[in-house]
Amino acid sequence: MTNKVYQVPYGTKDILPGEMKTRRGIENAIINVFDKWGYDEVKTPDFEYVDTFGAAGAKGDFRFFDRSNNLLALRNDMTAPIARLTATRLQGGEMLGASGAAADAEVIVLAAEALQAAGLQKFAISLGHVDFINGLAEEAGFDAAQLQQLKDCLRRHDAVGMQQMADAMENIRPEIKQLFADFLFLQGGIEILDKVAAIVTNAKCQGALNDLRKIYKLVDAYGAAGYLSFDLGLYRSLDYYTGMLFEVYLPEMGYPVAGGGRYDKMMQRFGLECPATGFAVGVDRVLLALERNGVITNNRTWDVLVAWSEGKLPEAIAKATALRREGRSVKLLTEAADLQGAALAVKEYGCK
Repeated sequence: MTNKVYQVPYGTKDILPGEMKTRRGIENAIINVFDKWGYDEVKTPDFEYVDTFGAAGAKGDFRFFDRSNNLLALRNDMTAPIARLTATRLQGGEMLGASGAAADAEVIVLAAEALQAAGLQKFAISLGHVDFINGLAEEAGFDAAQLQQLKDCLRRHDAVGMQQMADAMENIRPEIKQLFADFLFLQGGIEILDKVAAIVTNAKCQGALNDLRKIYKLVDAYGAAGYLSFDLGLYRSLDYYTGMLFEVYLPEMGYPVAGGGRYDKMMQRFGLECPATGFAVGVDRVLLALERNGVITNNRTWDVLVAWSEGKLPEAIAKATALRREGRSVKLLTEAADLQGAALAVKEYGCK
């Protein structure tokens, strides 16, 4: 007989009782923020036809066949399924169908308020723009392969690769070569936009910088500009973004806890012309950050412990039922206990 240790599949995790309650509380707090902003909730299937995901589902997804030999994949991203839902069932609505800086600013501030509701206060939002990257590549005369190399370097934060690309450039202004060498370091406040705007001549770059200025001004009108900084080298791993994009970082974590952007062309694949912008929050990452900060412990507690002595279980059940009807959370002991045993149970179960 072997002592086999059963593990969950890679990329999954068990959620224990106390953690599940905490997680549900965070999810509900975020949902309440969405509701206050006038957003409605939808749910798409856990798996879809592979074609729904397009290029976004090409790497690392879990695939299988149905009884009719159609190729399916587990959902690894919400954007494509929601785009499919909108194009085929809803025909537009909410922030799907909204273009311009006003919509982009709204989802950025909504992300900030969602994280605040979850219990996070000290975070930073990095804001970039796909058109700045594409425009600068145009100004450098890049072909498709060079553009992909550029995006790969940005995605990997490969400063050496960026310097090598800059060194290989010929017949291009020194200022532009330096921008490529510094691409991963084009970060800062509103002043970075003015600094770069004085160098680039490409219309797409200038349009992106102007768009970022408009977004910043509107986020400031919401009172949330203190969270914002610009990162002109920001590039997310999904290739469907068409405009602004952002990620939210915490001081104690080296990866984003939320992120999103504009994806105006996603629904064209489903036969609908519809601009769109949005974001996602990594609830597991939020939980981890709260645990590291000591904000939550995931220890389950109850309002009241109901203990009972021999022969008194029916009365104890009646008392526990009455308290639950009053809205109290109640732990009812399953075995009789004396005063000492009841006191130990109160301590063990963390009852108030």
